[in-house]
Amino acid sequence: MEILTVKNNKMDYSTFKKVSFHFFPVFYTLFLIVAFCLSWITLFMNLSAGHVIYSVISVSNLILICSQPRRLSKKIIKQLNKSLQTNYYIYDLVFYEDKLTTVVDSVENKASIKYTNIKNIIETKDVVLFTSKAGFKIYFEKKNASNEDIERLHAFFDKQNITWKKSIL
Repeated sequence: MEILTVKNNKMDYSTFKKVSFHFFPVFYTLFLIVAFCLSWITLFMNLSAGHVIYSVISVSNLILICSQPRRLSKKIIKQLNKSLQTNYYIYDLVFYEDKLTTVVDSVENKASIKYTNIKNIIETKDVVLFTSKAGFKIYFEKKNASNEDIERLHAFFDKQNITWKKSIL
């Protein structure tokens, strides 16, 4: 039995930018944060000591660290271009009693995830992101679902004992 359908979700670069930070594993995210902080400290130490070359190296490290989510988004969109010959595709998420199904109209393809395989759900201000235990991620934009629908899903996943986190990003 179908619980809810969220239609017209768009997977494109602008939406990927909103959730790309959540595509990184936790240890990699922590590594990026530590590297970012250390690069800032190194930059200020080198500037105060007058080491211009090391300051330039620190700035380049900061730029590389900050560009990682953007590079990941571009890489995913490039793979999407190769496989579907388009910059975006539109899909529907159908929530059943026991599984979440993704329906892509342009390629007539369906993919399902059983709720027992969903590890967590992350809600940002624009997007709700589902992560499976295997690392598969799918999302829907909040503008495509009403607040009542999101609350119903929240209550449903609470019954399923799946963690629903609100992100500050």
